[in-house]
Amino acid sequence: MAAAFCVCCVSLGAWGASGAAASESGTRWENSPAAFTESVPQCYATRGAPQEIVCYRHSWKAEYRHGDVVYVPILIQVPRPAHPASVVLVDRLDDIRPGGT
Repeated sequence: MAAAFCVCCVSLGAWGASGAAASESGTRWENSPAAFTESVPQCYATRGAPQEIVCYRHSWKAEYRHGDVVYVPILIQVPRPAHPASVVLVDRLDDIRPGGT
């Protein structure tokens, strides 16, 4: 199954390494969200087709922007579990954002 990516571009200054800091000590991966544990998948369905369930997990993607490394939250589609714990109903799957629904 191909992974689908949903990107919401947000600069997370607390986790981004400045250009000077990155060049002095290398990228600070231990402070990055990518170093954190993997998120629990969340499942969604649209009100128009509630039987068609899709699941995503939250992750982070490092990007180099204007001399800084920033971490962008993304959603990665994962296989649906046999018995999803809960399913969030949304109007459209495009409404799903990494920070919430």
